[in-house]
Amino acid sequence: MSQILAPVVEQTTVPDGFILEQNSKTLMVTINRPNQANSFTLGMYLQLIEILKKAAEDDTVDIVLVKGNGKMFSSGNDMKNFSLFTLSTEEQRIQFATELVELIRELNNSILHFPKTLIACCHNGVFGFLFPMLALFDQVFVTEDCYFVAPMIQLGQGHEMFSSYTFPRLFGHSKSYSLMVNGERLLAKDAIECGFAQKMFKTKEEMYSNAQKLCQSIEQMDRNSVMNGKLLMREALMSELSKAGERELKVNFKIWSQENLLENVMKHMMRMRSRL
Repeated sequence: MSQILAPVVEQTTVPDGFILEQNSKTLMVTINRPNQANSFTLGMYLQLIEILKKAAEDDTVDIVLVKGNGKMFSSGNDMKNFSLFTLSTEEQRIQFATELVELIRELNNSILHFPKTLIACCHNGVFGFLFPMLALFDQVFVTEDCYFVAPMIQLGQGHEMFSSYTFPRLFGHSKSYSLMVNGERLLAKDAIECGFAQKMFKTKEEMYSNAQKLCQSIEQMDRNSVMNGKLLMREALMSELSKAGERELKVNFKIWSQENLLENVMKHMMRMRSRL
């Protein structure tokens, strides 16, 4: 990052955007913008990257458990992100897109190459890049009212977080098209049936209690055996996932460097709202 993205990332860092609590060998990461539906600022992207990097290197951490504070898990991207930039020249737009690609690549890699166990506890809505990001988690728990939405293409954007590869593998082409292009919701019961999520619970409290029991069980296992097992299961897919991520970034670079980016996003957002 340099002159365009770095100041905005610093400006949008949220000091209490994540609550970190360590219980034994489990680091609990709570997304903490409940009044903004736990939406992510650009600064929070970097904060999450740093949290994962530190956890990967911390010998006292074996598991990272992610959950959301408030009424929903996360509404995805804070739509104010794009409005923070004044990109009046083509040179500025290209520089902005280049720096944003580097930030997203770093986020992608922090998830893709995270060596330890990643668990998510999801309730109510899960929007935007969080949906495909969870496809790379080791376990996803959901409440009965949970649903997932990937509106990126509807907002004039592109695939994110390796979804061009993971979604067809999980859901098949037609269902992936419905999710990504039509903006269809993936309900909790369907997430269980297709293997995207592993367990469903009536309440958040029941979900958190069972997630903690799972964490306690994993903590008793040999750390290297668990990490090696995860690596071996993912290693065969790593090359294809990496290629898919780079293809997605190439497409999004063209989108993010286009003229009138904010106007296009807002136009598509208004169209989406009118259909609700």
